[in-house]
Amino acid sequence: MYRPPISLALILFPAALILAQKDPLVGRWRSSEVSPAGVSSVFEFHGDNQLETSSAVVSEGKYRLVGTDTILLQLDKSREEKQELEWDSQDRARIEDEAAGKSMELARIGKISDSRNPLTSEWSIRREWNGGKYPARVSFFPDGRVLCVVTLRAEHGRYSTQNSSIRLEIAGRPQVEGIFAFTGNRLTLPNRSDYHHHQQLCDRTGHPARVSAFGQDFVLSCGVCF
Repeated sequence: MYRPPISLALILFPAALILAQKDPLVGRWRSSEVSPAGVSSVFEFHGDNQLETSSAVVSEGKYRLVGTDTILLQLDKSREEKQELEWDSQDRARIEDEAAGKSMELARIGKISDSRNPLTSEWSIRREWNGGKYPARVSFFPDGRVLCVVTLRAEHGRYSTQNSSIRLEIAGRPQVEGIFAFTGNRLTLPNRSDYHHHQQLCDRTGHPARVSAFGQDFVLSCGVCF
């Protein structure tokens, strides 16, 4: 049974930029439609035909450095907050909010890209969401943008393409095969109606927050954020 497409948006992380120039499918893609719980569906295509899908919370914002040990950080629509930036080594740092008594430990993913601005990179962190802590990635850009993706649930699989056809194989799920196409800044992926499921997440009150992780055909809009 045909189901109308849903709109998705692309996030492209630094490690994928070079490969993406050769293969526009490579990168991390997320749904532009967000669930009531604030969760997006994310697909990440690797150049080695590996595929990761997840339910994730995506936050965007801005940052400014003041000297070498102070950062002014603003995520989503929150106000800009002054926090301390401390370095344990070239690849490990910590952002501390002394007023709130909280800190965020950063471990660099990959190699340093700019020795003059070592914060400009992709980092592995842990973030709180609905009372729990989850693995996340945060990237700081030279132009002052920051983007954080908190992964709530992840699945691994493989994909293969031939001409305009793509096959998606996720462990424990029906194989999906069909046409994929780029139209301007959008990508459409096939899916099956029985691929649609809802993951149950709970908020602090214990009430389930319904999250649509898959379903229908996927239409992805492309915008290089990383």
